[in-house]
Amino acid sequence: MRAELEVLRWRNAELERELAEKQRVEKDLRESEARYRGIVEDQTELICRFRMDGTLTFVNDIYCRYFEKTREELVGHRFMPMVPDEDGPLLARQFAKLGPENPIVHTEHRVILPNGAVRWMHWTNRAPLGEGGPLAEFQAIGVDVTERRHAEDEVRRLNAELELRVADKTKRLEQMVRELSTPLMPVADQVIAVPLIGFLDSDRAAATLETVLNGVVTHSARTVVLDITGVGVIDSQVADSLIRLAKAVNLLGSQVVLTGIQPRIAQTLVAQGVGVGGVVTLRTLKEGIAFALRRGLTASRPSARQGS
Repeated sequence: MRAELEVLRWRNAELERELAEKQRVEKDLRESEARYRGIVEDQTELICRFRMDGTLTFVNDIYCRYFEKTREELVGHRFMPMVPDEDGPLLARQFAKLGPENPIVHTEHRVILPNGAVRWMHWTNRAPLGEGGPLAEFQAIGVDVTERRHAEDEVRRLNAELELRVADKTKRLEQMVRELSTPLMPVADQVIAVPLIGFLDSDRAAATLETVLNGVVTHSARTVVLDITGVGVIDSQVADSLIRLAKAVNLLGSQVVLTGIQPRIAQTLVAQGVGVGGVVTLRTLKEGIAFALRRGLTASRPSARQGS
């Protein structure tokens, strides 16, 4: 009897130790769960878990508040935030990528809240571990990125506006450069002068042609005095461009007077076999303007037959 009593005491003590250990483990589990829930509930991110069919198994408080639902309305029920129709296909394609080979997928799309407000959400979706199956749970963590998206849209809008302004100013600057590189001055009725200064290449010669032809039409000019005193070098290609300019002006019923050909340019043109036939050439701009004025007076003077 004494021996059996000792065995019973030992067994009772063992049971008390097991019970104490179980209580300690349960307490630790409760504390751990409380800490876990505290961490999850204190997050600013929306956290949820759901099965393949969309049934929610967990949502944190901010998820409930964000979509204006109670936990009882969500957990155990299927719930998908409303998204605009155009965002649906993108969301489906991104979610379809989830799997063992691609366990994490990030998506960003709009959601429509119960009050009708449209917000941007960034979701980090994690595929279930293991073999999956109908009870496998996916996890999603969402962050509202509406302000960031609006800021990005504003930056894009401002960049586009800036590009338009730069383009507009660039077009105006190019026009100013063209006008400065080919100044056109009305000096008398039906007489315009175009003094060229600096390096004259084929591009500038083409711009000069455009400016002169527009000037002839605008000012009804009969004479164009083209002065190249300030031009140091002209090659055969540019010289040909000037001859074509003179011919084009003639087609508009006007005449080009070329002034200021420097000795070095004259030698170059002769050496390269470039002629200026059909174009009046004079030494200075002053002489060219005087010639144009005399030509204008001759044109305006009535003939002897008209006066008789």
